[in-house]
Amino acid sequence: MRGVQDVDVYIEQPCLSYESCLSIRRRTSHPFVLDETIDGIDALLTAHRDDAMDVINIKISKFGGLTKARQARDLCVSLGIAMTIEDSWGGDITTAAIAHLAHSTPPEFLFTATDFNSYVTVSTAAGAPQRRNGRMAASTAPGLGISPRWQTLGDPVLAIDA
Repeated sequence: MRGVQDVDVYIEQPCLSYESCLSIRRRTSHPFVLDETIDGIDALLTAHRDDAMDVINIKISKFGGLTKARQARDLCVSLGIAMTIEDSWGGDITTAAIAHLAHSTPPEFLFTATDFNSYVTVSTAAGAPQRRNGRMAASTAPGLGISPRWQTLGDPVLAIDA
């Protein structure tokens, strides 16, 4: 932290454990982002109670899907915590989910959102959000607003009969 004390930066998850991150947080005046250690509502509430961060990363899959990530987002809004909306990785389908959750977040609480389909070379869905001038827009079509490219995705790895 001393090496960047005069630089206007956010410090993101500098340690593997929550306890170590909290220790560093208490030793710096830089704004602090928690990422990997926030994987559910309990972790979010603990971090809020401990004043462990200024921003959190809500990773959709880490929270257990879009519905649970939305619940975490709503809790962050009520607690006044800014968020990055993203996932652990993904392409067009993941980016569509991120875009929808980000667009439904009050702007004053949306720190950033990640367009993972900008980092891959294979498109897995038509109609996915694309970054333009540093921004992406969620589709207004039903659902995620995308059409999966089934031939690109391949055969299912698991099928469950109803």
